[in-house]
Amino acid sequence: MERRVRWALRAELPKRVVVERGALQFLPEVLRELGCSKTVVVTDSGVWSVVGSVVEGALRGLAYEVVYIEAADNSNVERARSAARRVEACAVAGLGGGRPVDVAKYAAFMEGLPFVSVPTAISHDGFASPIVALKDPEGNPLSIFTRPPAAVLVDLAVVSRAPRRLLASGVGDIVGKVTSVADARLAQRLTGEEVPEVALRMAETAARMVLDEVDEIASWTERGVGVLAQAGLLAGMAMAVAGSSRPCSGSEHLFSHSLDKYVPWKKSLHGEQVGVGAIIASYLHGFNWRVIRDALAKVGAPTTVEGLGVTGEDAVRALLKARELRKRFTILDVVELNEGLAWKVLRETGVAPTA
Repeated sequence: MERRVRWALRAELPKRVVVERGALQFLPEVLRELGCSKTVVVTDSGVWSVVGSVVEGALRGLAYEVVYIEAADNSNVERARSAARRVEACAVAGLGGGRPVDVAKYAAFMEGLPFVSVPTAISHDGFASPIVALKDPEGNPLSIFTRPPAAVLVDLAVVSRAPRRLLASGVGDIVGKVTSVADARLAQRLTGEEVPEVALRMAETAARMVLDEVDEIASWTERGVGVLAQAGLLAGMAMAVAGSSRPCSGSEHLFSHSLDKYVPWKKSLHGEQVGVGAIIASYLHGFNWRVIRDALAKVGAPTTVEGLGVTGEDAVRALLKARELRKRFTILDVVELNEGLAWKVLRETGVAPTA
């Protein structure tokens, strides 16, 4: 089937982006640009203990309430919404990693308020995207399309001090765009699915930035972390342009979601799982999967089942079940995987040890 390109395009993107040392100091200025003097800050106690004093100083003279959360679930979203109504907030800020950002993003969307994203780690691309990741009652992944942040503030002095594991997880999520874009292009050719070309190019560029600069990123300098943040920002905007997570979420994400569902006791992070999934998906696409494996190894991200804290059997089951979790056409719908072939893929890529 001939590839189709969507020519009609409408997108909402962040109005203000600051990626630099000291970006937290721009928070009151951003709020003033939004016409806002009352806000709710969603965070967790660990993040607040590190940067709370800086935020308090920046917000001096403005009315705000801090909501501490421990999980990205509906009960915490409702707590954030209640706080926003109580203080008559005109914006909601998410300060921290994925959980505070997701809770703040969804609470802001449900209350019809602008969302300000203030990540303190780049563990995945959600800090700049319109997507909120939740689970349904059966544990299946839900990607809820809301709105992109009105503003994104990435303080490199803060993010560069984040745990290396979180930043390495961010690398895993971004390099996964190699296979998510390949899956989207496959769907265009074989099913006629329409995906804006500009969104695919943006996602491709995000992955290329990280792969090209992986040595600098692996040194964890502010410049390297800045590249990772900019790549995450580009990936987030790709989803806003596409109107879905399609450019940035393909078979590698389905593998990650499958691990979440079928191996719930594991301790691996989303981006870590996506990175390993990208090795597997690259192999299935016929790409040079070693490029992705080597990039992950350079930053200290897992490249094996052992690194994810799961068994080979767990990974095989997750791979075989992955395509059932979501109606999204990927390489998993083309390659007829069975248990024997799944083991072959994992062993040939080094994801699982040889027998």
